[in-house]
Amino acid sequence: MTYTDNLSRGKQLLQRCSLSIALSESLRVDKLIQGATSTRTLFYSVLYSRTPCFQLDSSQQFRNFAIKLVGDVWSSIILVLDEMVSDNDNTGDTCMQLRAGEWMTAGQFADKAGVTIRTVRFYDKVGLLTPSHRTESGHRYYSKQDLARLQQILTLKYIGLTIDEISRIIHKDGLNVDLKESLRVQSTIIGQKMEHLRLVQKTVKETLSLLESLENEEEDKPSSAGDRESSPAWELFASIIRVVNQEYENAFNLQTRIHLHDEFSINPYKWHQWLFDRIVIPERSKILELGCGDGALWERNADRIPADWDVILTDLSEGMLHDAKDRLRHSVPADRFRFTPADARSIPFPDASFDAVFANHMLYHVSERHQSLKEIRRVLKPGGVLFASTMGMNHMKEVKGLLSAINPGYDTGRQDFACEFGLENGEDQLDAAGFGNIRLQRYEDALQVTDAKPLIAYIRTTPGGRENLTDTRLAKLAFMLNEAISAEGAVHITKEVGLFIAIRK
Repeated sequence: MTYTDNLSRGKQLLQRCSLSIALSESLRVDKLIQGATSTRTLFYSVLYSRTPCFQLDSSQQFRNFAIKLVGDVWSSIILVLDEMVSDNDNTGDTCMQLRAGEWMTAGQFADKAGVTIRTVRFYDKVGLLTPSHRTESGHRYYSKQDLARLQQILTLKYIGLTIDEISRIIHKDGLNVDLKESLRVQSTIIGQKMEHLRLVQKTVKETLSLLESLENEEEDKPSSAGDRESSPAWELFASIIRVVNQEYENAFNLQTRIHLHDEFSINPYKWHQWLFDRIVIPERSKILELGCGDGALWERNADRIPADWDVILTDLSEGMLHDAKDRLRHSVPADRFRFTPADARSIPFPDASFDAVFANHMLYHVSERHQSLKEIRRVLKPGGVLFASTMGMNHMKEVKGLLSAINPGYDTGRQDFACEFGLENGEDQLDAAGFGNIRLQRYEDALQVTDAKPLIAYIRTTPGGRENLTDTRLAKLAFMLNEAISAEGAVHITKEVGLFIAIRK
């Protein structure tokens, strides 16, 4: 081939690949020629320079550069390009995608994300962020999907997860073609971390409140080291450590409360049976429970669950989910339920996925409740049903009276869960969130407590109990309860609970 033929053929191959050639201002054309020890080195020095690009035919500088090359140089370039084009049909597609902006070099990708190239390479090395395309020479090319993956990695890293934890989430999450679902998964994880921090903060506040109460009550009363060591304040310090290390609550407190109701409720039509009987939904329904706790609703109705129900149980606490799995494995087949952590404020499922959503005594725990109700409405199919149980303002009101009796400084007017989402205000919140045909069914019951210990254990799991029960007050409470039981035969406790049933419009 002549020199002119070589030049023409070289340009055709370059244009076929749709390559943009980058020339650095600091590396002039003459220096590139002088520094090239071989035609291959010269070609790749020009081809893979990472500085701003211009198109071949628009640059007088490159045309001058090409004219200086002898025929054998272009012949070598042609051989390289022919090899690239013939041996790897994807090369042309790669270059076209680069030119169209669909793929980015490692440098462009790092600039777009606001991180260093070193960071991008590190995540590739540890298997978190594999580039969409890698050339035989080792060059990385990234896509917009890779940018979404990097965002997920950086978000999970920001909230304190380790590389191993992020890796498990990333590989479990898969490709996440639906970016909304990926973001919902991330929101759930962030919610879990926020819940953990909330639990730590709550325990610290309770310890502080108890210490301040002790100072006010026994300011002039000397106490021995032994007294101080036996104070519940020290137990609360230990509980701070447990909360920090274990991260998530398990079902112990919940089971303590349920035990009191199991033992001393006067209605023989038990709560979980009554609640299950209210569930009227079509056959082959897909069901989501938010805040499933220890799975008591399902364990106590295991022989009544229709075989064609598809049930997914969720909770923000992984400790709760673990306890639910452990409890249910003794009463139902292992594959009967699916379990996944979920934040009710960002439910990790697509729109219109479920025929029914259960929220059993949990909505009053949720901050940003309007957002949670919007999410519940989103994942329900049109005509789908929300079942949301809760309590009223008078529920367990005698417990406040007992705390006030042992500590005159106790604030009986403090806000409780029923103020958040209760029998008195739940309908308005559901209506505001877009639900219709809202009905409230009340469950009539009360407690007749004939043993002081389960009631004391219950009170100790409540915020008011944890903040107020010093050793002295515990002894006083036990004395009061035992005296009342001896005199009256039982301590009466009011119950006020019910179920909202609402339809997604």
